[in-house]
Amino acid sequence: MPKSRLRGGAKAHRKRVQNRKNKIKGIQRKMQEEYNAEIMKQLEAYKQQMSGDTENNIESEPSEQPLNIKL
Repeated sequence: MPKSRLRGGAKAHRKRVQNRKNKIKGIQRKMQEEYNAEIMKQLEAYKQQMSGDTENNIESEPSEQPLNIKL
């Protein structure tokens, strides 16, 4: 391969790969935190609904709502 095609050699390649992996890990971590926060919010709402139902002796079925996660 000609020298012009090496684009910095093996050291530069490892650096690019490491940057790409770090970026992907950061995005995954952010998505997981958003997912966990949304699940906790849904769980708290469910707990409040269930505690209110038991206090008033009202039986109702919880409604399902989609998660609000921004991509």
